[in-house]
Amino acid sequence: MNAHHKKASYRPPPPSDRSRYSAGELFVPGKVEEGEYGSALTRARLGKAVERIPFGWQLEAILPSTASSASVALATALEEVSQASGSYCLCEGVNLGDLLTPDFLNSFVRSDSLVALSLDDAEDADVVCIDGRGRLVLSLTKDTYELLGLPGRASAYGTLRQRFVVEISLADPAFRAGKPGFERVKRALANWPERTNLLDELGGQPAERPSKRFDLLMSYVDDQGQPRPVSLPNSTCHSLRPSFTSHIISSISVPKAASFPPATPPSSAKKPRTSSGAFRPSLDGDDPTAFWETYREWAGLAALGGGAADKLRWSNEAEEDEWGVEREKCEEGEVQVLRWEGLLHPKAVLSVIERLSRHPDLAKHPFISLTLRPFPHAPLSHTSAAAVPVVGTSNRPNGKKRKRGRGRGEEEEADRERVEDQGGWEMVLVPRGEGKLDWHLWEGQ
Repeated sequence: MNAHHKKASYRPPPPSDRSRYSAGELFVPGKVEEGEYGSALTRARLGKAVERIPFGWQLEAILPSTASSASVALATALEEVSQASGSYCLCEGVNLGDLLTPDFLNSFVRSDSLVALSLDDAEDADVVCIDGRGRLVLSLTKDTYELLGLPGRASAYGTLRQRFVVEISLADPAFRAGKPGFERVKRALANWPERTNLLDELGGQPAERPSKRFDLLMSYVDDQGQPRPVSLPNSTCHSLRPSFTSHIISSISVPKAASFPPATPPSSAKKPRTSSGAFRPSLDGDDPTAFWETYREWAGLAALGGGAADKLRWSNEAEEDEWGVEREKCEEGEVQVLRWEGLLHPKAVLSVIERLSRHPDLAKHPFISLTLRPFPHAPLSHTSAAAVPVVGTSNRPNGKKRKRGRGRGEEEEADRERVEDQGGWEMVLVPRGEGKLDWHLWEGQ
């Protein structure tokens, strides 16, 4: 075929920026009578933001002033809630065809919320996940994609057309046992091609392709936000709890409560236009952007501990090289860093935040910092508010028409390097007295 007759391959451009900032004000029930309706809307907005990250791996909490009894009680309560809400399962040797058995689909996928992710995180590995909304997503190498025979699209990241993404809506009412499309997908997953020995193939021996098995992490949460055990036919599932570690850093600079800017909603007024034509935020003294940049640097150093936290050591004399928040906005104190690692379901994480926001000892702290980091090898960085796409559809999740096989959900696809660097979210809770609580959230997708 001539070059001018060859169909051009399509590759969706990666987004330039996926980070977002949001803030709001909560009212503790029973302490503030007015504003409860607005607080409910704010809680709903915060909940949607937290649940956008489906595959949480590490949750960190920074609690200042751990010497007080209130901080000890809050740390203990936070540890107990996280351990109770964060249980998950490790299912070994899973044949993916078993995911499409009617009992499993009706008991876990099509009721409440199931999150699953394969363990193999190698660069050339095939990755399998279920996003909590009944969507099965496969991130495949080129060889696996060609052998599997399911329709998909080229990945938006990495070398062009060397990885492919297949999306299957298991919760779609039309995706039922007995229908040709369902049976074809189940047959392909059950006979997933295993890698063969290249030397045997070159020697003329027949290539044996046994069905590949996966080790999957699974977390199933009911409508009350409580974890439940998962069972799969022909597989062994072990119940696990997140690993927990903590460390205390003493005599460091800790930001004062008065130094945090209020959680004001974003202004609808236009931002000033610079000479280059771009809209940029104002650089006056009231702009909180500079403070939040220094605070996030402070939180990162405190979370790392060790030599990194030495840069935050309190000194009675001003230093030339300051790290984190300015010295005049800090006071000498100590912090406790709590860390949980495992498959953290977004609804379970939201349950921890809800209980933390209602804890009576929270008001005795200047602030609380929470950070969630996702699995870097997960195929999805976040989930959007759009409806889950169906296999073979010509609609994008945002409703715009595209040619068949192009761009279904590429805005949710994860760039591994980006996720490792700035994936997940960071949250700060700042008590304001009289039952009021400010929250600030950064999402790096």
